Amino acid sequence: MTLGTKLNRLRTERKLTQVQIAERLHVSQNAYNKWESDKAKPAMENLMKIADFYETDVYELLDETPIVQNNTDRAIGTIHNNNTVTINNTISEELIESLLKNQQDITKLMEAQSKLIESLLKK
Repeated sequence: MTLGTKLNRLRTERKLTQVQIAERLHVSQNAYNKWESDKAKPAMENLMKIADFYETDVYELLDETPIVQNNTDRAIGTIHNNNTVTINNTISEELIESLLKNQQDITKLMEAQSKLIESLLKK
């Protein structure tokens, strides 16, 4: 998920306009619009203001993975009393691809770790 997409989602979740956000960040609406549409990137000072305003950190904003907040609309799944899990249909394809890639990376790391342990045991 791009920075612009995250900014748009964070803003719309709070039911605010670009003008309102721009005023609070002390930037022009045009500048904020460019950030939200990924036509420009904010300077570090503005990134810090944005992170502070949205109560997140700069790394989460810049990371290409989605921000997951603690609200029921965005929850990935629900754990029921009988310990079954229902996965909501709100999971994006982008999130699934990211999870699969992370799983593949973990598998590669585990394989490398196993090989290292085997070579150490041989010594």
